[in-house]
Amino acid sequence: MDIDTQVLKGHIDTIILSLLCKQDMYGYDIANAVRKRSHGKFEIKEGTMYLSLKRMEKNELIESYWGGTEGGGARRKYYRILESGQRFYRYKKREWSYLKSVLDTFLEEG
Repeated sequence: MDIDTQVLKGHIDTIILSLLCKQDMYGYDIANAVRKRSHGKFEIKEGTMYLSLKRMEKNELIESYWGGTEGGGARRKYYRILESGQRFYRYKKREWSYLKSVLDTFLEEG
C-alpha cells in the first residue's frame, strides 16, 4: 500500500527529530535513513527536508555545524537536536499517540 505523502507532510519535523535524537546527521544521511527505516515506502524530497531543517533551526529545535572533510570530499553540514527539540519531539510523540487512539476508536467500529 502506498502512503499518501500529504498524511505525513505535517510530521516531517517529527520524523527528522526522531533520527537526530539518536545521532547528529547531515542532509543525505537523513534522507537515506528515512528511506531505509520506512523500507522504501516513504522518501523526503531534498527541498522539503532542507526547508524543515531551516525552520527547525530558526525555531531553535536543532543547530547545525560544519564537519570535517571525509575522504577528501567537501565539508558536510551536520544537524544536532537541542534540548528544546527533544522536548518538542516528546510532545509530538504524545500528541500522535493520542490522535491514534482517537482514530482507532472510529476505525475499530467501522
